Amino acid sequence: MKKADHETITLRIIAGHLRSRRFQFACDPRTRPMKDRTREAVMNLLGGTLENRLAFDLFGGSGVLAFEAISRGAEYAWVWEILKPGARVIRRISEDLGISDQVEVLDQDVIRWSQSLGQGLESNGGKFTQMRADTVPWVVVCCPPYSMWETHSAELTELVRAWTSAAPVGSLFAVELEQNTDLGVLPAYLKWQVRRYAPAQVAIAEVLEKA
Repeated sequence: MKKADHETITLRIIAGHLRSRRFQFACDPRTRPMKDRTREAVMNLLGGTLENRLAFDLFGGSGVLAFEAISRGAEYAWVWEILKPGARVIRRISEDLGISDQVEVLDQDVIRWSQSLGQGLESNGGKFTQMRADTVPWVVVCCPPYSMWETHSAELTELVRAWTSAAPVGSLFAVELEQNTDLGVLPAYLKWQVRRYAPAQVAIAEVLEKA
């Protein structure tokens, strides 16, 4: 990323045992992290506390959503960040926050990885089995760059379907979309609550029974 193409912003963890901890992150202005106010609203919609859950941040960026989940009680978080330099930054920030033992960063394409979701989780160094992730409820956040809902709509639709189908009962989902994205991209078998936070809309759902 060229210097002219990024800006350094300061992010703050909103609540939990890491509350008010700050870190800096250099980002592309076109893919800015979710605003603090929106993140707080989304986490409150997810229940505020995430104890006895496992977190999955499918489009890591800064990693702040995974950090927020850990701060609010999630036992462990997996973060996908396709850019290797970005993945290294997330790992470094998790170390600075003192939670590196609760965060695993995968520098892989989450869309391709999710095409064999069950196999990928089970082969993840045994961590998936160790954390009882086949039965412990998840909290999954899917916040891709808005442009991907146009350029990769079919792939993202399938990704969300795969994760909601695999998730244990009681799992929570938060999907961020561009404000004009058709909500038909979301699985119809879940009841989605939608809130608008221009220029985004966020859809929240709970898995109440297996699809």
